[in-house]
Amino acid sequence: MKNKMKWMLAVGLLSCSVAMAQQQSDILSVSASANAENAALAFDKNVKTMWTLPSQALKAEQWLMFTIQQPGDVCELDLQMQGISRSELKDALDIFVTYDPMNLGTPVNYQVEGNDKQMKVKFTPKYGAHVKLNFKPGKVDKPFSLKEISVLVAEKVLTDSKGKVTDRRYMDASLPVEERVESLLAVMTPEDKMELIREGWGIPGIPHLYVPPITKVEAVHGFSYGSGATIFPQALAMGATWNRKLTEEVAMVIGDETVAANTKQAWSPVLDVAQDARWGRCEETFGEDPVLVSQIGGAWIKGYQSRGLFTTPKHFGGHGAPLGGRDSHDIGLSEREMREVHLVPFRYAIRNYDCQSLMMAYSDYMGIPVAGSKELLQQILRQEWGFNGFIVSDCGAIGNLTARKHYTAKDKIEAANQALAAGIATNCGDTYNNKEVIQAAKDGRIDMENLDNVCRTMLSTMFRNELFEKNPCKPLDWKKIYPGWNSDSHKEMARQAARESIVMLENKDNLLPLAKTLRTIAVLGPGADDLQPGDYTPKLQPGQLKSVLTGIKEAVGKQTKVLYEQGCDFTNPDATNISKAVKAASQSDVVVMVLGDCSTSEATTDVRKTCGENNDWATLILPGKQQELLEAVCATGKPVILILQAGRPYDILKASEMCKAILVNWLPGQEGGPAMADVLFGDYNPGGRLPMTFPRHVGQLPLYYNFKTSGRRYEYVDMEFYPLYRFGFGLSYTSFEYSDLKIKEQPNGNVTVLATVKNVGSRAGDEVAQLYVTDMYASVKTRVMELKDFDRVHLQPGESKTVSFELTPYDISLLNDHMDRVVEKGEFKICVGGMSPDYKANNEIKHSVGFSDKKKGVSGMLNYTHEFGANFNLSISKVEENLTKNQKTVWVSVKNEGSLMDIGKVEMFIDGIKIGDAIHYELGAGEEKLIPFKLNKDSKQPVAFTTKYKMVAL
Repeated sequence: MKNKMKWMLAVGLLSCSVAMAQQQSDILSVSASANAENAALAFDKNVKTMWTLPSQALKAEQWLMFTIQQPGDVCELDLQMQGISRSELKDALDIFVTYDPMNLGTPVNYQVEGNDKQMKVKFTPKYGAHVKLNFKPGKVDKPFSLKEISVLVAEKVLTDSKGKVTDRRYMDASLPVEERVESLLAVMTPEDKMELIREGWGIPGIPHLYVPPITKVEAVHGFSYGSGATIFPQALAMGATWNRKLTEEVAMVIGDETVAANTKQAWSPVLDVAQDARWGRCEETFGEDPVLVSQIGGAWIKGYQSRGLFTTPKHFGGHGAPLGGRDSHDIGLSEREMREVHLVPFRYAIRNYDCQSLMMAYSDYMGIPVAGSKELLQQILRQEWGFNGFIVSDCGAIGNLTARKHYTAKDKIEAANQALAAGIATNCGDTYNNKEVIQAAKDGRIDMENLDNVCRTMLSTMFRNELFEKNPCKPLDWKKIYPGWNSDSHKEMARQAARESIVMLENKDNLLPLAKTLRTIAVLGPGADDLQPGDYTPKLQPGQLKSVLTGIKEAVGKQTKVLYEQGCDFTNPDATNISKAVKAASQSDVVVMVLGDCSTSEATTDVRKTCGENNDWATLILPGKQQELLEAVCATGKPVILILQAGRPYDILKASEMCKAILVNWLPGQEGGPAMADVLFGDYNPGGRLPMTFPRHVGQLPLYYNFKTSGRRYEYVDMEFYPLYRFGFGLSYTSFEYSDLKIKEQPNGNVTVLATVKNVGSRAGDEVAQLYVTDMYASVKTRVMELKDFDRVHLQPGESKTVSFELTPYDISLLNDHMDRVVEKGEFKICVGGMSPDYKANNEIKHSVGFSDKKKGVSGMLNYTHEFGANFNLSISKVEENLTKNQKTVWVSVKNEGSLMDIGKVEMFIDGIKIGDAIHYELGAGEEKLIPFKLNKDSKQPVAFTTKYKMVAL
């Protein structure tokens, strides 16, 4: 066939013949609603075997679905049938062709040719990897069979924009990336361009142009699609480890399992700074501090990308501080707050790890929805930080520009234009793939320059990463457990990560660790035998999650009796039997209670989730009847150990008073139960530290450690200001002491900080040495304290180590009253300890910052003598005239002749009128950037270029 290639789908081989290549492949999967065990017989190239639908089954809707090896433009199905006529088939059958098996879209409009035994079902080519034959109920009342199916996929003749056959220069890998991009753009139709930026479980690609697909996965704490991959602790738990190296190693393992599944891109990690515990997505973050999030998130990116994969940091930006903790309800963050806190982790990741994609947020930036913010997505992300990858929309975010949410666009066409102008290249949602939007692209109502620009970001990423030459992506077989998934070594890594994430908040009378020879242990609570792994978890394999109850039973000897009662459900007040739990507690020597959140796989639908995406919790009181259960059990007088299995801080004030011990194991991954048993019985010494502040009451929120000074009082009339457990806090089975603080200002302005930490207890253990800085006096209000660095160290009993940190001038810089980044000379308080410092919430609060127990941390003053700041020089570098267009390009040079990296922007004025958008930059000391501006060649009007403090005229 000249213009089509024929793929004979069979359980054996699939043969594909094209002008430029030949390939063989298998069917990935076949499924059916009825008689599923025989579904494959429709593809075995044997007309004597078949898939049959009995008449009884036809009273309900039935279907057959199969996945082809290589996605393509499906245009025809050849069906060998028995027991059904052409007209009956036409009346009963809907056909869906899709790349996304979870989103079928609309059925194709087809015609049936041939005879009743061999039918040719033809339709306009539609791209996809999955074909679903859907038989409508009640249309046929007699049994029929499908003997064989073959699929025809169209091969298009390639032409350029003028209709001439192209030589496909973009397929020449020796050409520069930019030339390949422009060569490909020249032959792409508006429909092709819209197809390129459509998202359907990844980037579908364009087969007739040889544009490859990019398969993706959510990988916040493991490969989250299909079933059978290793489930690691949720991100907040990884934040609690304060361990860069461990996080990098975990991400490497997730990367290995991603590679095994022929997937290229992860929509992870989450780099939001979580400032409100009510927000359901706290669990997906690394905590409340921008440095902690930057360092742990950066380690995750480094590890995952080391496997040749793409990361997609999200949700850019300001997503972690929603109003009232309600997801995506914008609080109106200022530029100062964004640049001091919420943009910090993204800037760090983009500038240090060359991320190839990034996901924008549902939230706003300076009053503009991020989906339409050119300032955030173009001027800051690309122009300041140098991001050269492609931007992914969070799902539905572009459509939200319409009356569905934000009312900045009257329809999806206008929404698409706003998003394209902002530079969003991949639409997870219903806008770029909308029929009216595609038609608008064809008839010129979509801005083609903006569309071309976002296609350039996508194509340049593909060419730069050699995906046209060696693309590893294949459609996921959702039923397959891929080689290497959940191996023994991966399970051990998950267990170690869970161990290191556990934070001990209370251990009164040194109740812990427990002896394995206890006579009776009661294990109670809805989470005791129902481990919660967190959202973005794959479909669970039987027995994959190992609960705390399982871990305890495996750890103790035969002489120990373990009693178990659920006591209550996570949320259902009717599923309660507190009396049984109280009875079990009364019969025990010690009680272990596992309470907290319900947050699990999206495949688990028969539960009410209390945490995770779009599951915000208003009160921070333990859900359901859990608080009542806790109080009833504590009333027995038995020593109670509370294990908080949660994706956020909760109000556990009463628990802190009633319980003998409290441990937080977060959402600990599949090995969380054995890991907790390791800690309970002393086989592992807990060393996790809080990545988020625990409040005394929800009324204190938002409550985070790095606040700014108050203009009046700090406390309420009816409640003190202080948190219940502060950021960075965590207990151990041993004790650590700090001494010998040394602070030195270097000639280049760097500051070295050294301190000695010693294990003064009888057990080996991990300490997290944390460096905090307080800028005592400044030209603007600064935070009471800020984390600047940390180091998790392992110490044997009696062992000492010197922890060493080095701060650069940028690390102690601030944004002054002109929003210029400067370093001001003066006093800085330096604190190093095992938690964030104490303070007295009163007047002169900065003076009080330090450690009340001098052995738990050391503090000192630095009289800093350097000053740093940027000084941008502006000049005309060159003027280029275009000989084919009435146009010239003015290249403006901006050079930082100062001593500190900072940002700025250049604007062009013609005859005193500002023309076009400002061009942003961020330059370090000595760095220069050339910025092009285009002008009418014959214009005689005066032209000037300005920055905040400089101007140059043409």
